[in-house]
Amino acid sequence: MNGSLHETTSSEDASEASDTSDVILRALSVLAHNGLDGDARTRLACTEVLVPASDTETRKLTLPVIGRAVLVFTSEERMAQTLPDVQCYHLVPLGMIPAHWPGRGLALTIDPGSPEAVTLSAEGVHLLLGPPLKAA
Repeated sequence: MNGSLHETTSSEDASEASDTSDVILRALSVLAHNGLDGDARTRLACTEVLVPASDTETRKLTLPVIGRAVLVFTSEERMAQTLPDVQCYHLVPLGMIPAHWPGRGLALTIDPGSPEAVTLSAEGVHLLLGPPLKAA
């Protein structure tokens, strides 16, 4: 799904970002204690995030690399605060990210610049969002 920035009320967008980031933070907290928790892995993988896109790349998902990080966002407002010139995005489940991962040595940062920002290493992305782990 593709999108472009449009006007929403601040409270609606803040609530949406808070809800999405809360889901991500809760799932990561559970997985920190039990990496095999299937429900938490599913919630994390199914949570939709905004992936910035250029005006010319609205059909193809290319993860944006800035510095050593891939940036994704939980709301239009948070994306606009960090990347004010970006007007288009893809709305994708986090679980799609590993299949499009651009390379080694990169990190995934969710909501950079916000108090709820989360950064995962490339290994963490593939471990948490890749195929389910099997119990030994």
